Amino acid sequence: MAKKNIIIISLDEVRPDHLSCYGYKKNNTPAIDKVAKEGVRFKTCITSSDLTPIAMGSVITGKYPNKHGMRDPYCHITGPSIAGILKENGYITAGFVGNGLLAKRHGFAEGFDFWNETSKETSWLEIQYPGGEGEEIFYEGNYWVEELFKWLKDNYKEKFFIWGHLYETHEGSEHSLLKKGLIKEGEFPEFSYYDAKIKMADEKLVGRLLTTLNDLGISEDTILVVMSDHGTNLGEHPVEPIPWRKEGKRYPQHTTMYDCDLKVAMIIKGEGLPRGKKVEGMVRSIDLVPTLLELVDISTEEYDFDGLSLLPVIERGKAKGREVYSEDLFEARGKGALQSFRTEEFKFIRNLTLGTEEYYDLNSDPQEQNNLIEKTDKEKLIEIRKKLNAFLRTRVSEGKTLSKKEKETIDKRLRALGYIK
Repeated sequence: MAKKNIIIISLDEVRPDHLSCYGYKKNNTPAIDKVAKEGVRFKTCITSSDLTPIAMGSVITGKYPNKHGMRDPYCHITGPSIAGILKENGYITAGFVGNGLLAKRHGFAEGFDFWNETSKETSWLEIQYPGGEGEEIFYEGNYWVEELFKWLKDNYKEKFFIWGHLYETHEGSEHSLLKKGLIKEGEFPEFSYYDAKIKMADEKLVGRLLTTLNDLGISEDTILVVMSDHGTNLGEHPVEPIPWRKEGKRYPQHTTMYDCDLKVAMIIKGEGLPRGKKVEGMVRSIDLVPTLLELVDISTEEYDFDGLSLLPVIERGKAKGREVYSEDLFEARGKGALQSFRTEEFKFIRNLTLGTEEYYDLNSDPQEQNNLIEKTDKEKLIEIRKKLNAFLRTRVSEGKTLSKKEKETIDKRLRALGYIK
């Protein structure tokens, strides 16, 4: 079998319904469309969290947060991640991240031979925190695109794995992107230039990547994933403005368990996969790593994944019977500590802080506007609660925790982003 490289590109805060291959009409994303035409697009993919380190922790480990241990910004992820597994199997590995919470200090760099994360020099957001200790500055953003292509051109003759997490599609990056000329003043300005950022990522990253893989002659030998970590709320569900944003800006923000925040893009192309296939039904972002490992003939038995390979689902063209768990237990962030349980038919959400519950029939109410909790069978609710309770216990065999000072620093970072009060 020919060598198979693997590249995962994750785009922060990108909703699938704002990509033209998912039916969006106001903006074109031709490069991402091309990946979908040459590969497999999953109609409904649900992430494990609305907060990036938890969501991407689940993606790269194939496990829910109670197993990988990343439950709030203070935790240290426990692997192995796909990088560590592939490294053991002869791959060279490189990671490029722009979200400050996907940091080496949280364990995200483990398994990577080369690691590029946000710093004072690269960031587009530099904030001195109110009430901080003077020297405490938070850096967010890292436009690592040039570094990724340099690494790729230097290492493409080896069997490689790349993970690139682009933060520039997130709220707040618009000032930097306008200054750099990466987006145009007045073009798609709605929701902090939301569509303009997606268009930029499509052209400057995904389009260029497709061209480069062709130019290097490795397109056929490379499995490419384009996905998002979580979605975002553009007004579908009213939330309070985040006080630290200028002008009381309310959206985009992602602090709920509704589908607008949990539904993500997932597109895969590569040898061994059909071209132009759309998979109906619900899959999960935790299913990605088991799928990729099966595609490169690496056994998944020893890793205790929560995810399952999607290859049988791809062959059938429809996923059926999967359940997905999602959480945001960092209660200071939004309205409280949140958990959700979703099937293709229904969504159950509970707020452990406020003691509230919601139940939605997704067939008749896909926008999750009509809470049926009072009309739902009590025994059914008890069974769902038991399932959610089981996820509250962290099952990490060895994990690291951060010091009090490190926790205070991260709190200030999150406060500056408007994640906590």
